[in-house]
Amino acid sequence: MSAKKYVLWVITVLYVLLAGSIALWHGCVKQMFSQRDLNRLGYFAGNEDIISPKEYSMYRTEMKDYLEGSMRESFDVITIGDSFTNGRRGSWYQDYLAERYNIKSLNYFGKNLCLEDLYMLISSGLIDEIHPKAVILEKVERGVQNELGKTKINLIPSDKKDIYILASKKNTNAAQISNGIFPPVMIKASMNFLTSNLMRIINSERLSNEAYTAELDRNLFTNVKNEHKLLFYYYDLNYLENPADAKMINKNLNAAAEILSEKGIKLIFMPCVDKYDLYYPYIKDKKGRPENNFFPAMRNVPDKKYIFIDTKAILRKALGRGETDLYWFGDTHWSWKGFELVCDEIVKYLQP
Repeated sequence: MSAKKYVLWVITVLYVLLAGSIALWHGCVKQMFSQRDLNRLGYFAGNEDIISPKEYSMYRTEMKDYLEGSMRESFDVITIGDSFTNGRRGSWYQDYLAERYNIKSLNYFGKNLCLEDLYMLISSGLIDEIHPKAVILEKVERGVQNELGKTKINLIPSDKKDIYILASKKNTNAAQISNGIFPPVMIKASMNFLTSNLMRIINSERLSNEAYTAELDRNLFTNVKNEHKLLFYYYDLNYLENPADAKMINKNLNAAAEILSEKGIKLIFMPCVDKYDLYYPYIKDKKGRPENNFFPAMRNVPDKKYIFIDTKAILRKALGRGETDLYWFGDTHWSWKGFELVCDEIVKYLQP
């Protein structure tokens, strides 16, 4: 083959791949990217949810806005956590607390390492300046062991400038990287879509490397034609190889609680139950997997100096009543129906 023919062959192949990627992206894959995180990660096009994100008439304050303001307001709580705390898909549990119970929240999304973020607020002096009634420390269940259960966590030296820089960072979302005719994610996403569909032929439980699916024994979602289907994140199964060390988790939380207690501030620890763990009793084929022991272990650990919010028990009770859509069908996160139930429990510890 001459050099000219070889170059022409390469150009033709690249053209075909590009044209195929464009057709696949705009005809199919882009729709999944515009939906929720498990739809995107699992390359699964769901239907519209019957319920939609809920808006509230009162709002939390973000740490960036607080630091930029000239007047120093008072707040009932400071909230620190991951995406469950930071308004995934537009609904914020802090706004429900404000509207329903008139509880003012100051939200801080820093390093996304819950206890380290709290310690930065303490060492910077902001905790003393704001002096809330309580700090709500949230972490999704699957992330607690890695952040709180491996080693002792110590105070981190910081100042207000460090807090401001972290609070001001911008996060890129799926919509931003999927816009346009030739979005940068197009070719990779189209290839992943094809490999994921091949993966399902081998193992029907796996939608992709990152998203799994299971059948439920009853309808617990209102997503049309998917009412009895569960989509969940692969890392929800990490407990099988990396069980929680409740003693170490408790030790780290107690240390933080004691520091806050000396300042007259309560520590509220709110681990958000994994989607797979929440719906576990209703999964038809559990593949021989035992139930996650994180919440039972945390319930039974002695000498808690903090308030433990058992989101699993609260939401399991609601499922038993037949409540639907406590988590979004196509997402790893709770819906407003789920967090409102949890907030109704939290508020008991915020009242005088």
